[in-house]
Amino acid sequence: MNLKYSKVISSIVLLLLIIISLLIGRYNIKPIDIINTMLHGQSNSLEFNLIWNIRFSRVVLVSISGAALSLSGIVYQSIFQNPIVSADVLGVSSGASLGAAIAIVFLPFSPIIIQVMAFAFGIGAVVFSLLLSRQMRSNRILALIIAGIVTGAISSSFLMIIKYLADPYKELPSIDFWLMGGFYNSTWNNVVYVFILTTISAVILFLLRWKLKVLTMGDDQAKLLGVNVKVIRIIAIFSATLLVSTVVSVAGIISWIGLLAPHIVKFYAKDDISEVMGLTMVVGAIILIIADTIARSLTSVEIPVSILTSLVGAPFLVYILNRKENTIR
Repeated sequence: MNLKYSKVISSIVLLLLIIISLLIGRYNIKPIDIINTMLHGQSNSLEFNLIWNIRFSRVVLVSISGAALSLSGIVYQSIFQNPIVSADVLGVSSGASLGAAIAIVFLPFSPIIIQVMAFAFGIGAVVFSLLLSRQMRSNRILALIIAGIVTGAISSSFLMIIKYLADPYKELPSIDFWLMGGFYNSTWNNVVYVFILTTISAVILFLLRWKLKVLTMGDDQAKLLGVNVKVIRIIAIFSATLLVSTVVSVAGIISWIGLLAPHIVKFYAKDDISEVMGLTMVVGAIILIIADTIARSLTSVEIPVSILTSLVGAPFLVYILNRKENTIR
């Protein structure tokens, strides 16, 4: 499919899903009610609060989060030249959650402190996974998967210790919130916070998109073309990890979006990071909006959205690995 048409169609689908998501929920809303409420409703009315402060803020936050996670996924895959790399595989999500848990239990509660700790531990998880994978003699893809699993296991072990030490009435529920992942506490303050940080990261990565494309050719080729490989890779890793840790600090662990979206885009668009970054972000937003709408509408009790994304993402990883193995053969 032509890339231009893919972008247009995906954008239309995203817009339609945003509208549908506003209508569907525990209390269904008619389109005319949304129009009347937004045009004539009182800011303190129940209808206005439901549509503007609850549903619309949530769908905007979900869209930004899906775009951020998918962008981080395609950047990680390009930097490490590995088709199955994502924040989940590298252990970034687990590390960021550990940082958030430490902030909740041992530090004064503050969204900024949680964000800083999530970012620091997310970066630490990436570095640890990379260092560990280099010590293994197996092929690069398998080594990185194993290193990510080990990193995630270590983070989970420390997380269990922190949960054991946490106050069961105040701190433990907050930690469990991060682990389950969801957009229960969506507010416009969170939207602004996530939007600012993800925009900064996204702008940096878009400015680097041509150099990231060169990195996919290999380090030696990139150096011949005048790219400072180490500097670009460090900037890209920090920017991608900031995207993930920002989402984690607000919504907890949202699994597999960073793996799903880039590969779905590859099914109908060429594998060129310099041209498909925007499309990948739109597809990521689409996936997460669908998952979140189902999560809050399927039953009377909201399902953690990460459960749904994991149910799709884990089998998808197996499919990618099988496809990669068949290609090698």
